[in-house]
Amino acid sequence: MSYRYNSVVDLIHKQISAGTLKVGDRLPSIRQLSLLTGFSTVTIHHAYELLESQGYCSARPRSGFYLVRTPLQQMGDFPHDGENSIEPVSIVDFPHALLLSWQKRTLDAFGAPHPSADLFDCADVDRVMCRLLRRRKAIAANSVGGDPELRLQIAKRAAQRGVVTRPQDIVITGSAIQAFNLCLDALTDPGDVVLVESPSYFPALSSIKRRNLRVIEIYSHPVNGIDPDQLEHLVRHNEIRVAVLMVSNHFPTGITYSEDRMKRIVLVAKKNDVTIIANSMLDDITYDSGTDNCLRKFDSGETVLQFSSFECGLSPQYGLGWIVAGKHSQRILAASYLGDYAPNDQRIQQAVAEYLSSRSHDRQLRRIRETLASRMERGLQLLADSLPTGCSVSRPTGGYMCWVRGPQKFTSMTAVLQLHKQNVSILPGSVFSAAARSFENFLALNLSFPWSAENEAKIGRIGDLIAQTVGR
Repeated sequence: MSYRYNSVVDLIHKQISAGTLKVGDRLPSIRQLSLLTGFSTVTIHHAYELLESQGYCSARPRSGFYLVRTPLQQMGDFPHDGENSIEPVSIVDFPHALLLSWQKRTLDAFGAPHPSADLFDCADVDRVMCRLLRRRKAIAANSVGGDPELRLQIAKRAAQRGVVTRPQDIVITGSAIQAFNLCLDALTDPGDVVLVESPSYFPALSSIKRRNLRVIEIYSHPVNGIDPDQLEHLVRHNEIRVAVLMVSNHFPTGITYSEDRMKRIVLVAKKNDVTIIANSMLDDITYDSGTDNCLRKFDSGETVLQFSSFECGLSPQYGLGWIVAGKHSQRILAASYLGDYAPNDQRIQQAVAEYLSSRSHDRQLRRIRETLASRMERGLQLLADSLPTGCSVSRPTGGYMCWVRGPQKFTSMTAVLQLHKQNVSILPGSVFSAAARSFENFLALNLSFPWSAENEAKIGRIGDLIAQTVGR
């Protein structure tokens, strides 16, 4: 969903990019901009407050808002060509200690694979849950596939993004990764070939490995995403059953594919009879008003299955997952039954459904997006100030991760151990590749945590270590 104040923010950014606004300049008055855009003065003021919270401008009493810095430009360049698999590869096991840290959520800040817990306020949905428990509302008899009202609410929200689906074609699961597992169980058999992006959402790689599936990797550029021509070449020369893609607020680069690229990807998959499993876990936490698209929006048939959850947009405590399954819904339900995935959280489903029917969730999403936008921008600025020459940093449109390329001599897995001694955590680039042989000089950073003096100093330590490693 795009809010009007985001259009005002985009307009100011365009004026900065065009050079008509420079540091020290006074921004157009609230009344002037209201007349120019047709938006209310309240909307304009909210946009200026958002720009101020992100550190772009400051308010001066009886004078207005003044530009104090310009948006951070992308650092360095990423290589245009990456490594694609010529033949299927085996997924390498992750370091055991790292997996335990993720499971126990002991990693803080930059090395955590999950967003900061302080982003989520469960007070409203908790009240709904308490009210339901007091009323002892009956469980719907026709709840195969999930609570009917929850499926309806998800369908309504999908429609806001241009995805038209029937509520009965949505399947509720316990989590996003359970939704993904169901898709794999329904659509693949052991030994099948699955295409995945590289870098990729690494928990999905673990699910693929456990099912004895083979993997073809396709390079996902940290600015543009995968190349549709490379995709077509790979699916024509390999017997690929499904492609696992994350095109909106990609994990870990944070970028969103262009509309044209999404359309071309769906067209290639449809032409070659490849089913796309689209990971939409981070679609809700976008802070760029021009990136509210998804693959299923451009699917006129049933080429794209979409899975997501409420883990990052509501709270991990209410992190139910779901699949927009379309014609595959019966296969998904059969896999759910055979795999003993049947949900036993009907009360939570009822609570989330009632919560979604109010405006509370929209307010929550707006707050999360604004907080994340501010924290991400601050983190990117700190990286620009701290990283040595030769580094590149992605420019996320949403989510909470960014992707960093270090100099060629830098090895992120070695840096993990060295930084751990300084109580600093990072995610090494190799864990985002199926064969763990790529991205040795890359790392991912979670920038969703509050910016304390301690966390700001840790960014400096990361920059210092990279500089020392390459002898600069």
